[in-house]
Amino acid sequence: MVDGVFAYSPDPLPPQLTATHEYVELNGDAMHAIGQLSVLESWLDSPEIVLSPLIHREAADSTSIETITRVTLSDLYRRESGVDPSETETERADIGEAANYVEAITTGIERVESGADIDRDLLCDLHEILLRGVRGEQRRPGEFRDGLVGIGEPGESLQDARFVPTPPASVPYALRSLLQYIRSGPTYAPLIDIALIHYQFETIHPFWDGNGRLGRLLVMLVLYDWEVIPGPYLYPSAYFNANRDAYLDKLFAVSRDGAWEQWINFFLTAMAEQGREAYAVTQDLLTLRERYREQYQHDGVVIREVLDFIIEQPYCTEPQAVDTLNRSQPAVNSAIRQLWDDGVIEETTGQQRNRRYEAPEVLDIVEPYNM
Repeated sequence: MVDGVFAYSPDPLPPQLTATHEYVELNGDAMHAIGQLSVLESWLDSPEIVLSPLIHREAADSTSIETITRVTLSDLYRRESGVDPSETETERADIGEAANYVEAITTGIERVESGADIDRDLLCDLHEILLRGVRGEQRRPGEFRDGLVGIGEPGESLQDARFVPTPPASVPYALRSLLQYIRSGPTYAPLIDIALIHYQFETIHPFWDGNGRLGRLLVMLVLYDWEVIPGPYLYPSAYFNANRDAYLDKLFAVSRDGAWEQWINFFLTAMAEQGREAYAVTQDLLTLRERYREQYQHDGVVIREVLDFIIEQPYCTEPQAVDTLNRSQPAVNSAIRQLWDDGVIEETTGQQRNRRYEAPEVLDIVEPYNM
């Protein structure tokens, strides 16, 4: 009790769990789906080509769980090509949060890949990226909260909040215990432990804002750090977003009723479904890439590089392609003109200058998974 308000502090991990047939079955299903991604990764000569759409999809879905705007991949790609896809300040802020999420994912993966621990410094740095220049920027990005926070309806008092997370004085110790648990490696099957870790982080709620996004990003970082996945291919937010009420209800039920089994089953189902979805998206993108390569196999290396670029960045400009590929402007312009003439890309502005292009066949693959 803090100032007359009950704030919930979770017990340190791990809880005592009893293995059930459903745990075993769901975990096996999820690990099989993840195993397919691991096999697929071994075939890729340029993983970044398929990783970009997956990362952008996760950023859009994770942000949309907490915002008014339904952010899409197209919003993010348009923004990166220099177009403002928003019509209101609210939309602009929501899309900005998703763009920050892309940067946070990329930074987190690079840091872990370089050998950094998942520790307090990393989480604080990623939190600062998430809140940079968007709502919450004034709420001490990268620093633990120093007061109580309520989870419930906007404007609701602490006394009426659905849930009040860990008291601020206990946050550093609770988070330290969680990070030690992560570094020690899994106690149960890895996916079950990651379900426990996600719940624990959200319940500690160490920052004033951005905890949901950072907690979902933490899922991916632990998957990668524990070598459950070979790269950042698997993200839970599409499933959590599609089942938002169940996601929040099951998290709350663990704190209220100790309902670990229901939460873990939900989480494992999410991982299995997102593993299959990521595999399907990746396969479709690779099939499209192979078709393009066959179509343009005699047209030189630059056009094949531009084709890879538009799969990675399906909304783009000529200067973006020139900068990314480090090729001359005339060579890139010639390749873009040929792809435009062939209908592989479409010009979206109708202008003679500052043209922007989109790749409809790429978007047909990645956008439906974000609708």
